[in-house]
Amino acid sequence: MNYSPDRAALALRNKVGYSPKLISIEISNSQGKRYGEGDINPLIVHSAWTHTIDRVARGKGTQSSPQIQTKDGETIWFGEMPALGDHQSIATLGKDKSEMAAFLLMPLLLPEDNGGAHGGHLRIVMSHHSYFDPVVKQRIEDQILGRHQFTRNGREVDVVVDSVELVPEGVGAYWLASELNQLKSGYTLSIEIGYRTVEVWLLDDAGEPIKGEPIQFGVFNLASAIASDDEVRTALLGTTDTPKTVKDTQIAIALKQGKIAKIDDQQWEAIRTRHLERWKDDVIGMIFSQHEAILTQAEQILFSGGGAMLLRERLLKANPNFWVDSDAQTASVRGSYYHFLSLA
Repeated sequence: MNYSPDRAALALRNKVGYSPKLISIEISNSQGKRYGEGDINPLIVHSAWTHTIDRVARGKGTQSSPQIQTKDGETIWFGEMPALGDHQSIATLGKDKSEMAAFLLMPLLLPEDNGGAHGGHLRIVMSHHSYFDPVVKQRIEDQILGRHQFTRNGREVDVVVDSVELVPEGVGAYWLASELNQLKSGYTLSIEIGYRTVEVWLLDDAGEPIKGEPIQFGVFNLASAIASDDEVRTALLGTTDTPKTVKDTQIAIALKQGKIAKIDDQQWEAIRTRHLERWKDDVIGMIFSQHEAILTQAEQILFSGGGAMLLRERLLKANPNFWVDSDAQTASVRGSYYHFLSLA
């Protein structure tokens, strides 16, 4: 291995007894999430950013929409606030999120991670849909391990990541259900409905995946369908006869907030409900048709992710054997933290 000052410092600090701080991270096409020691609630930062910040908005970053200045002097604004204007996202760049792991990690690291009893050292648990791909694993490790130094909302972040544990997306929800004593003995089907993908895993009693794979069908399909709705286009663009489009990011935020500009709440709820029902049938139908063979082996089915949060009431009514956490969108990131904390 080539000499690296960051890795040398990491080895030296470990030798003198620093114990790294454990945090659980999800980098996503829609929302980055973080949960760990000292965090009262999970931190959620929308996966959108801009390098262009209006003068009036400079210096007005928040916890969930932070403004970050890199060591090179570049300022980047992450979160829902920049997403309301011209912005970039993984979806618009057409890249796998593992290719930008270090970039997407920045808004999820905090000044509170510096120093203290942990000496600014972190142990990160990170989920990814390509858990079994050694290229993805190596790519994430290369980007995440080592020193991360930048300014977040005017405060310095300076941490060293000692290790990164890659886990399958959605399996953290199984570990959370176990922590909450919600599991039956036997095999469990874990279904994480994310923004771009739906991860379906058949898990054994130890939470290890036996079968399954990600499916390219997530909340993005719902957001895109609503964005193309003539009623929505007319309200937001003034007409349907225009090459302009409503951004899926705008719809994704509206689905989370329960409202959208230029459409009254009652009309939005009607549009939302109509598309949610259709999307729910598509998602469930596709999952059950593609995984019919393993459904008979599962004692229970766990749903998690932002999509499960949108469908929670419908899923709980559909089948008494479905388990959906009350905060399904963060179930996996919280479960991963508790699982690795118990191992430590």
